[in-house]
Amino acid sequence: MKDLVHVLSQFSHEPCQEHWSDTLRVVKYLKGCPGQGILLKADCDLHLTGWCDSYWASCLVTRHFVSGCIVFLGHSPISWKTKKQVTVSPSSAEAEYRSMDVVTCELKWLKGLLQGLGVSHTRPMGLYCDSQSALYLL
Repeated sequence: MKDLVHVLSQFSHEPCQEHWSDTLRVVKYLKGCPGQGILLKADCDLHLTGWCDSYWASCLVTRHFVSGCIVFLGHSPISWKTKKQVTVSPSSAEAEYRSMDVVTCELKWLKGLLQGLGVSHTRPMGLYCDSQSALYLL
């Protein structure tokens, strides 16, 4: 579903009839399944972990890359993002490195939010990336 919304959102500034029809199909689908959602497990593990990935030169027209990340609090997903970047990366390692930056900012923001809510978070946050080249840049 998120991928479909991501693609449709690229045409929101100048939608054509086909985009409007596809958007209505998404709304009808969501209306038909109100019980669907994300299950948040009741556990005491308040460890923040972030996972990131990017798809280098995934847009064949612009050669921009798509980055994505998801953050878990314990075993429950609490934040996720997918974005087509506005810059072109010369390598897949740089694209992955930039996606690590996105999830790091999200982790820092969520840690501050948890602290503001009075939730102590003493363990180091985890950051996971599948690119050895990008990890080497750290």
